[in-house]
Formats: sequence, C-alpha cells, structure tokens
Amino acid sequence: MSRPVVTAIMLNDLLRAGAEIRLSRGALLTPAAKDWLKEHAVPVTWEEPGRCEATLAAVLDPQLRELRALRAMLDRRGGLAEVIEPVGGPGGLVPAVRRLCGKIARGEVLKGVVFAADGAVPVCVANKHNRVRAALGTDLLAVEEACRQLGINVLVIEYDRQTTFQMRQMIDRLMRGPTSARPELAASLEVIEQGGGRADW
Repeated sequence: MSRPVVTAIMLNDLLRAGAEIRLSRGALLTPAAKDWLKEHAVPVTWEEPGRCEATLAAVLDPQLRELRALRAMLDRRGGLAEVIEPVGGPGGLVPAVRRLCGKIARGEVLKGVVFAADGAVPVCVANKHNRVRAALGTDLLAVEEACRQLGINVLVIEYDRQTTFQMRQMIDRLMRGPTSARPELAASLEVIEQGGGRADW
C-alpha cells in the first residue's frame, strides 16, 4: 500500500477550511509541510493507518481520465465494495445513483460516494430514497456538519472542484461519521420518508 503524501498546500487548505488536521502516522511529509507544521501552532491528530472496515460503493466513470486516480485512491484506501459505472453518457448518472441508493437501502453497503461534474441532480435523486440521506461535499467542514447533523450515508462530490487529497479527507469523514441523524432531527426525517421514497432499484 502506498503512503499518502502531505504538502504545505494541503495543510493550508485544511487550516483555511477550519477543519481538524488529521494525518496518517505513515504519511510522507514534504520539506515544506514539515516547515509549515513547525511554523503553525495548530493541533494535529496522528492516526494509525488502517483499512476501513465499513463497506463503500462508488458511482464514477472510470473512462474519464481525471477519475482514474480517484478509483486507484479508493482501491488503496480499502473498504471499497463496488464501483457502479454510469452507462450511456451524462444521463446514465441517474440510474447509477438509484442503484447505489438501492444497495444502501437493502443493507448491501453502508455508505456511498458519487463523483459528478454537477452534484445537484445526484443529491436530489438520492434524497428521494427511503433510508438514504445525501449531501453535497463542498468542503470538509460541510461534510463534517452533514455527518454530525444528518448522519449522511451518501456523499456527492463535484470532482473537478476538489483535489484528490480533499476528496480523500471528505470520504474519510463520511466513513467515520455516524449512520443516523441527531435524535431531534431523526423524527422529522422519518416523517419525510413516510411520505414516499423508493428503494426498489
């Protein structure tokens, strides 16, 4: 398994976003990243490297050059149960998202991530399914809040607006996050789901 590389630019992105800085003990720090850590007095949580136990399914088109690196990153990360490929161009994303949501609703996978050029439609499609709570991952703080408040189980990432490092951080937060909404929101979400939502794809 390859070791993640941490640069000063990545650390600056996390600091600007106000996110907690979590790094793997086996990470390779560039000289500039080492200098950055000495210069900035911010707490860093060093985590033991390990494979994720929770299963994850991903919707992505491996034919797109920019998504090949993401597929490799997910494979190295561990816990990837399945890749669902959109078929038939951009319109194929909706059926792929439906398949992902069906797998989550049936308990075949715990969580899912969708890589899309535009995240609005996949978020809308996913949130029409019972037992699926989806959010758009605009940044690490937004993902943390969605996990904490809603217990999201589907994360939609607009891949052309994020670095691979940022996407990995968001996916890690998704996988470590709770699988249920906060108690005060859970009842409201249950009422919404009783109004409809399909999980039969």
